[in-house]
Amino acid sequence: MNQFKSSWQYTFENWKFFLLLALPVIAIESLTGYLVMPLGDMTQPEDFIEFFESNSLIIALVGIVGLILQISFIGGLWIGFMSIDRGKIINPMSALQAGFSKFLPLFGAYLIITIVSALGFLMLILPGIYLTARFSLFAAQIMFENNKVFESIGASWEKTDEYGSKLFMFTLVFFLLIISSALLLSNIIPAGIVQTIVLSITEYIFVIPLGYIYFTLYKSLKAS
Repeated sequence: MNQFKSSWQYTFENWKFFLLLALPVIAIESLTGYLVMPLGDMTQPEDFIEFFESNSLIIALVGIVGLILQISFIGGLWIGFMSIDRGKIINPMSALQAGFSKFLPLFGAYLIITIVSALGFLMLILPGIYLTARFSLFAAQIMFENNKVFESIGASWEKTDEYGSKLFMFTLVFFLLIISSALLLSNIIPAGIVQTIVLSITEYIFVIPLGYIYFTLYKSLKAS
């Protein structure tokens, strides 16, 4: 309970930094959501084909930029946590650049973890949440320990072994908060660009305190 409370307190105390850090990702995710919004009104296969034929280039470009920003954010978030912890807050753009500098190992590990966790989500969701929690330190291993793809995944699994159930509960709580908030806001705010922006912002409001909980575990393990 104390960790849950302190993670929110930490997020609110440093909200300006994390807002600027997440802003490029929020913008590109909102744009992506807006671009594919017409798909929700389509029912015929030929409509889908025509849509993608007409918009394939812009969707591909936005998708590539979005992927780069998302992976850079993952690494940049951990750099941000560490810089704030040491009392030397860096520029959010510098944090994103640091994440981008480790793009390939971050992307490789992220891709593998996403596939494995997705298989877990297909098994009644809870296994996917557990796997997500156990792999939560992979980015720290890459950013701070210079681990490669499989090394980072293995190290995260090994280091979280003793704390698996606790991490699972934290991850489950935040997962439920994200889902319930998204459902509520989707019913309140009409479909459109405003809705996509609000939903994207809401996602990161929960992602950052959860990430800080993972960071505190990494820091305690590093100190021991």
